[in-house]
Amino acid sequence: MRSALVLLVAVLVGCAGAPEPQARNDTYVGSGTGATLGQAIAAAKMDAVQKAVVDLIGANAEQAQRARLEEVLYNTDNPNAFVFNDTMETLRRDGSLADENLTYEIEIRVNLVAIETTLRANNISASGAGSNAESATSNGSAQSGTASPAPAQPSGGPTASSPSPVQQQPLPAIEYVEVSDSERRYIARFVDTMTYMVYFTDEAADGVSGAAGEGADGAFLMRSAITQANSYLVENGHIAIDASQVETLKEDQRLIFEEQVGQELSLLQWIARRLNADVYIEVDARVDGRSSGASHYATADVALRMFDTSTGQILGSVTRRSQEAFSRTSVADAAGNALQSTVYQAMPNVVDMSQGQMERSLTRGIRYELTLQQPPDARTISRFRTAMRDEVREIQTVNQSPAEVLFEVFFIGSTDDLVDLVFSVSDRVAGFENIDLVIGRGRALTFDVGL
Repeated sequence: MRSALVLLVAVLVGCAGAPEPQARNDTYVGSGTGATLGQAIAAAKMDAVQKAVVDLIGANAEQAQRARLEEVLYNTDNPNAFVFNDTMETLRRDGSLADENLTYEIEIRVNLVAIETTLRANNISASGAGSNAESATSNGSAQSGTASPAPAQPSGGPTASSPSPVQQQPLPAIEYVEVSDSERRYIARFVDTMTYMVYFTDEAADGVSGAAGEGADGAFLMRSAITQANSYLVENGHIAIDASQVETLKEDQRLIFEEQVGQELSLLQWIARRLNADVYIEVDARVDGRSSGASHYATADVALRMFDTSTGQILGSVTRRSQEAFSRTSVADAAGNALQSTVYQAMPNVVDMSQGQMERSLTRGIRYELTLQQPPDARTISRFRTAMRDEVREIQTVNQSPAEVLFEVFFIGSTDDLVDLVFSVSDRVAGFENIDLVIGRGRALTFDVGL
């Protein structure tokens, strides 16, 4: 009897020594200041994100890699990609709009998975080594001398730049949940047929204008580089959005963007969504030029940052530096040669990194926006949301009012598959008998519940 009692106590002690793993805390307090309410709230969200980064990699590693973190995470135009916006609670608000000095303090859940994905994509870790996705790709040093100018549309790619070989490090596998074989095949097809949108920042065009000599058109030079990026995409069987479509939306609908979106999305992300791009790529550049008699030379430093259009999550970044390009016409012409060749040669790594990260992140599901117009009462909406949660990867309420409800849905399947699913779920929820599809545009679906 005594032996049995001792054995029982030992078993109980052993069980007590192996506690269940605890869920990670993802709720943080953040504070921020700004000239407007939107700026103050965005700063508060990123303060919460920064605290999460410190918890993930440690304060010393965060400080050592601060410059890189500011570039790829802290200075994002879309802080909502890294927080769960519907969980935000206001703790304190000081200052006034009149003084353009507002302070906002909030408590909010941060998206640890999105943060970890961004850190992995840029090789930012607790080791604090400072390696990142930009330096992992080629970053050749400029050399004196001449190089052949890049042809306008070479079949094998421009040759003005010959950077050092790429030393890209493999990214660790990231999966949110297990996926079935059929879902994995769908994700593979999706990634293989993604649509890309490549465009440059306004700052890049302004900087190139000043550095390429008097009278140089920075926007024209950057467009020529974008043309080379799109040439690579098309030559290798990818779908690319023409730059003229981007420019049309950018100029004609900037005011609409500002009225509709405010601080939530960057202009390029908003345009990418409107044009149904899966990945959008921001091209930033700096050129240095010089002349020696009738000979003109230029080098280009180019940075390309890739984003998931639907979430705004960064997929990685690639930087390259050209060798000195030569022109007998002008510094601007040499700068154009350097930009074209450098962007073209960076594109294989841009595509590989984008595809690899998208294939991993899409195990969470493809993001859709689901709007219900004329919704029923909140209790009925809750039942619908619960029923949908059993069928999709994730569903969150973005905003809710008596006029409409907006959901963010993560689902592995096509738009038609999601429409069929909504009708199927509606058949099981009382109050949704008259639901009908009103608008389907890209990955945004609008249904009228008919009440």
